[in-house]
Amino acid sequence: MAHSSYYLIGVVLSVIALPVKAQDAAMVSAASDKGSIVARINASASGISVEAPQALIDRAERVEPSAEPVIEDAEVHEQESMVVRTKGGKTVGYRVQVYADNNARSAKTEARQRERAVGQAFPDLGTYVSYVSPYWRLRVGDFKSQYDAEKAASDLRRAFPRYAREVRVVRDRINVR
Repeated sequence: MAHSSYYLIGVVLSVIALPVKAQDAAMVSAASDKGSIVARINASASGISVEAPQALIDRAERVEPSAEPVIEDAEVHEQESMVVRTKGGKTVGYRVQVYADNNARSAKTEARQRERAVGQAFPDLGTYVSYVSPYWRLRVGDFKSQYDAEKAASDLRRAFPRYAREVRVVRDRINVR
């Protein structure tokens, strides 16, 4: 009985959706012929009209040809992963968090001690002690890929087995090199 009621609901929904799909198709084809955002919104099938200053409408209606070549899907994914967004010389990347604690008495001292130890063992990796209430944190490195950060985390765990349980890769704003 339950299967037949699901089937009946599906049939009813598809019958209702047919005119909507046809309307959407008509709106898309009419709008794509005109080519602008405002034209697509103002299409009779959309039921929406734009009221704005004429200068703004003129600016929205301008359709400039794309200067970029057509890119295949695989290339799009490669380029999306390589996008670098900078703000003040920083970009989104990865760091290895070696320490994080909120103990008001000892956290700062422990973070600084670990910073010195890691800095001596791995002088090529930058160390960053930060305080974001209530946590003191020690993060290491500026890695663009998570893979590189994981390799460094593995090296840190081997070099400092006492810290191994706390070592983890985190997303952070990194310095651009």
